[in-house]
Parts: sequence; C-alpha cells; structure tokens
Amino acid sequence: MVERETPLPVLVCLRIAQRIRIDGDIHKPPWLEIPPVWLLPSHGRTREMGVSSEEALRHLEADAPPLPHAMPFQPTALRVCYDETQLYVAFQCIDRDIFGSYSGRNEPIYTEDVVEAFLAPASDPRRYFELETNPRGAWFEASVSSPHCDRRSMVVDTSWVCEGWRRGVRVRGTLDRRDDIDCWWSVEWAIPFRSLGGARPPRRGERWRANFFRIDRAGQGEFSSWSATLAEPPDFHRPLRFGVLEFG
Repeated sequence: MVERETPLPVLVCLRIAQRIRIDGDIHKPPWLEIPPVWLLPSHGRTREMGVSSEEALRHLEADAPPLPHAMPFQPTALRVCYDETQLYVAFQCIDRDIFGSYSGRNEPIYTEDVVEAFLAPASDPRRYFELETNPRGAWFEASVSSPHCDRRSMVVDTSWVCEGWRRGVRVRGTLDRRDDIDCWWSVEWAIPFRSLGGARPPRRGERWRANFFRIDRAGQGEFSSWSATLAEPPDFHRPLRFGVLEFG
C-alpha cells in the first residue's frame, strides 16, 4: 500500500505507573503532565488553529470562559498514555454550543457532536476498531474491515463489543440549550488491550496505526482530525491516512 504524499504524524504514547480514575476530568494527573496534541481541520489545507496552544489551553481550564466568536475554529486537545493493561485516551473540546440527543449504545452519534478514535493494533490499517463518545455519554463501538482502504468496500461490524471499555464525560456549559454560550466538554477513556486483541501490553517501540477525530455540527460544522484525511467532503474512514501511534 502506497501512502499519500503528505507525511503521517507520529504520536508517542507514554507508559504510566498509576491507574487513572475514569470520570471525564482531565484536570488531574497524569493528564496535566502530558502535553496535548491538537486536532486540526481534517481536509489538511491548514495546520493552524487560529489561536495559540497556550490560549487554547486557557480556554480548557476548569473555570475557563467561552472561546470568543472572533476565533471561529474550536480547538480539540488530545492526550494518550498506557499502563500494563489499558490504553488511556483523553479529549478536551472547546465548544460554544454543546449538544447531543443520543444516550445509548451504537446510535448514530456521529451525526451530532462526537469524538472518535480508529485504532489498528496491527501494522495493517485495513482492520481497525472504531470507538466514539458524545457529550451525553452515548457510545459507539465497531470492528471495521476495509480490504481496499475505501469506504465503498468497508464492512462495519456493530456486534463487536469492547469489553471493559470505561468512559467518562464532563461538560462545562448547558447541554442541549442552544440559546446560550458554552465552554468545553471532555471525554476520558480506558480501553483494555485484551479487548483489542492483545494478550499483553504493547512493547516499547511497538507501533500501531491510528487516527483521532472530532465532529462539531453547530453552524457550518467542523471536522477535525489528528492525521489529516485530505478528504473533502470530510471522510474519516481513510485507513491509509491513519497516523502512527508509538508506545514509549
């Protein structure tokens, strides 16, 4: 498989000694010690957020004010780490209008506000797992086979269950009230390696293929990704554009 000409990003996933309490709160160790990476427009035409990382982080503080309307793009901070049994993922989403109508399993939460991870534990991105959460705590889990790395031939198995997957969500704002201005929402995951087909934790230097996304449906909509998918209209199911998740 030939990669596209735009280089793929590499995200180093550090091993931690302590378990993380999963409650959606990112303002605690070890997240406070892990520098975030930022999700940017998925089309890849720009690598700018329109605001500095320092300013974006200020708007993600526990008591932060809303992002001014003069800054149209709403940044998303991503952090990852792992221990001997689990992969941890944290999203922090600056969001002036937080909403989500779904509250159960495998409803179409991707049609509203959502964060997503596509994880390919083997080096072959044609088979991967899709995990999603919305601001209400609804979740989506599926195993995906994409033999030609193309949406037209992919098969999504929604009967797959990520056993032991723990999720937490926090919202600074008023969920689903559309006439006020919100601040942010955050998502925290603990994903057992055994549920992703691994009998052991990844070894240091081991590499997976992965991508991380956010959809915000307010206004004209924003589609953000860690590794640019280079697709317009937006399409996240582009395995050849998955980045590299390297375990440190």
